[in-house]
Amino acid sequence: MLHEDLGTQMQIYLALCDAYKVEIAENAESAMYLLRKTKPEILLLDYKLDQFTTNGKTGVDFIRKVKKKYIDLKVMMIMDNNDQIQIQEHGADEVLYKPIKNRNLISNVRRLASATA
Repeated sequence: MLHEDLGTQMQIYLALCDAYKVEIAENAESAMYLLRKTKPEILLLDYKLDQFTTNGKTGVDFIRKVKKKYIDLKVMMIMDNNDQIQIQEHGADEVLYKPIKNRNLISNVRRLASATA
């Protein structure tokens, strides 16, 4: 998981940690390291990733890079309701809008996990 808001990050972690192994990346570079090391099935990613990179890249830029290397990886993009982009066109498999409801989060993660099985 790579998310810019600590409160949301903790909410996601607590909602998923009993059923899934959850790794938290501090920035885009550590996320790439964790992807290589742990080979996850699902990546949860904040659209406003630019706060985690030194070159101003967004979550969409990061997805493009990751999807080239990890074709089968499922990506859930987390974004504000007012972020009006066609995220699926950029490689995300799911979109989850803030404020996050735990039942929606868990449901979306289950759906993505079953799609990878």
